[in-house]
Amino acid sequence: MTSASDAKTILVTGASGHIGRAVCRVLRAANRALLPIDRDPEGTPDVLVCDLRSKDDISKLFRAERIHTMIHLAGVLRSASYTDPLTGADVNLSGSCELMRQAAAARVKRVIFASSLSVYGSLPSVRALTENDPVAPDEPYGASKRVVELIGEALAKKGTFEFIALRIARVVGPGVKKTSSPWRSQIFDARPRLDSVSIPFSPEARLSLIHVEDVARVLFTLAEAPKMNSFVYNTPAEIWEVRKLKELIEERKGIRVQLEPGGSHGGPTCDGSRLVREFGFQLHELDDYLSV
Repeated sequence: MTSASDAKTILVTGASGHIGRAVCRVLRAANRALLPIDRDPEGTPDVLVCDLRSKDDISKLFRAERIHTMIHLAGVLRSASYTDPLTGADVNLSGSCELMRQAAAARVKRVIFASSLSVYGSLPSVRALTENDPVAPDEPYGASKRVVELIGEALAKKGTFEFIALRIARVVGPGVKKTSSPWRSQIFDARPRLDSVSIPFSPEARLSLIHVEDVARVLFTLAEAPKMNSFVYNTPAEIWEVRKLKELIEERKGIRVQLEPGGSHGGPTCDGSRLVREFGFQLHELDDYLSV
């Protein structure tokens, strides 16, 4: 944990997760004061233990530091929310509400919430969806994300704090520790000519993909921006037909990729042009990451 008496401390929840670790790297590289927390730090240096189901754990955070910005990444993932929906609701909904309640009392300036494309539902979209398209969550995970979006926006309209929901596309990148979709990391970590990777989608499925390092850069951009014009942003993302993605991975990484004919359609795709337009953000191409 780094801080200074005149620094604007940034609280990062879920700091030991895939996105959290990348965000903390970006913040530390920029010499920002940082308060990283996670329920299970898993040996991650300087990460404090905090369970969002505990009001006492949360209150200790705001007593320990004068927090200026909160980047809220912690949550029970979609697959785990299916398995245990009550625990998912305890963390994703109740825990998020308690964080915002105590952030309001501590006069936090800005809250950045890691939302999800799940708010658009699970059906495939005929085109990339913008923030102006209707939301239609059809399972507990996406519904909890949408409820937090609505509560955060209502608080922001009252002047409680600034609130931004970032609807994150499907994240890929190396080093995932816990996931029900291991292919997202395996396409970077697998050994050429030795390993194969199974991508559980049909060849014609279309996926909105963003590398974890780009997600971290987006979150840093939102944390640093002098002002916000919107309450919600989609992440920029590349839209890949899975058969084309397979060809790219096999060419760049030298590993065999297996698909599932008749498998999942991949859900909706997103248009992140609002964020690109307002902040001049440039997405790095997946081809470049795979070529390293």
